[in-house]
Amino acid sequence: MDGRFTTMRSLNGSLAEALNMIDPNIENHHQQTAYMAYMIGREAGFDERMLQLSRMAALTHDIGFITMDDPGSIEELESNAKNVSEIGARMIDSFPGGKETGNIVRYCQSSWSYYLSIPKDDFEKYNTYARIASVIHLADVVSTLLRKDASVLNQVKGIREAVTAVRGTEFSEEAVDAFLRVSETEFIWMDLRYNPHFLNYFVGDIEDLSLDRAVEMTVIMSHIIDYRSSFTAMHSAGVAASAEALARFAGMSDDECKMMKIAGHLHDIGKLKVPRAILEKPGRLTEEEFNIIKEHPYYTRLNTMNVEGFEKISEWAGFHHEKLNGKGYPFHLSAADLDTGSRIMAVADIFSAITEVRPYRKGMSREEAFGVLNENVRSGGIDGELVALLGEHYEEIDRLREEAARSEGERYYISINRMPE
Repeated sequence: MDGRFTTMRSLNGSLAEALNMIDPNIENHHQQTAYMAYMIGREAGFDERMLQLSRMAALTHDIGFITMDDPGSIEELESNAKNVSEIGARMIDSFPGGKETGNIVRYCQSSWSYYLSIPKDDFEKYNTYARIASVIHLADVVSTLLRKDASVLNQVKGIREAVTAVRGTEFSEEAVDAFLRVSETEFIWMDLRYNPHFLNYFVGDIEDLSLDRAVEMTVIMSHIIDYRSSFTAMHSAGVAASAEALARFAGMSDDECKMMKIAGHLHDIGKLKVPRAILEKPGRLTEEEFNIIKEHPYYTRLNTMNVEGFEKISEWAGFHHEKLNGKGYPFHLSAADLDTGSRIMAVADIFSAITEVRPYRKGMSREEAFGVLNENVRSGGIDGELVALLGEHYEEIDRLREEAARSEGERYYISINRMPE
């Protein structure tokens, strides 16, 4: 499929909502920062490329906190801001085409005085990144200062005064002056407080994405999911590779195989809602903990169902814990409700989970894995024909799974080992 499959607007919205899932205490913070940064940048005369970089960097500026204990508040997150920025920048650096965004995220918590103190040649080299970073830094602080327990318009004067007081030191003169002009308009504050997601509609369909480009973008989103825990650092890549290969052997079209790959990348995006302590628990989960785990496919479905072009992908990703006998979760669908793509995803998820290496155990051998898969077939959980097809092409599918998982594992552990203390 060479034409439009989805839009950057749709995927940006999905990414922002995914980050919101991680902790209710920071809900909408990333959208608020992106909204205000875009408005300031536009007022400052940023060109379209700079505005796109501003939006993506603002949406991901705190992404480094995924590797840390869950923050209790925005203030707690901001107290460790520079460390979070460095971790996030190193994560983003490893994404396809992520170097520019990573450079902005790396410095979006630095004061403008810092840029003025570096050698002139270095400043000129990073001038564009510095300008964008200062705008994001200002937008980030505005979002942090904005209280939920008071009228938004009654807070404007105090926030404007606080920003003006550090013009040219904490924030660039350009960023502050553009903010002061923008902040005179009441609707900006109303949007910021109540509807920061309007940014996605305001900026329009900035970029149409082909199916191949959508695959690339969801690789980035899968990295974010997998950074949540070392236990799942390789899982999304393994599921995506297994599902794509199994779909091909099952006779699905080239486009459908690519859509299966996207579903594999995103099938666990709902796990961003699950506390790390539960994700990383090596022993048996309590009933209460397992109930929290059982919510994640629901949030995967919720996150993906409104992305343009993802109607089928959302089903395949969100139904990966459903069973043919109706005893899966959380929707309790049965065989009549589950098409080939959903059935493939269920098999690929189990296969990848039991054969991949985890920090607390080695992966199962072929014989052990098929013992588990066939038991699931006998109990009426998964499709026996697909398990047989997996057996016929085991060596190739397992090789593709392992290559994808190993590549992602190396990227993850190299990045984590380079994290600051």
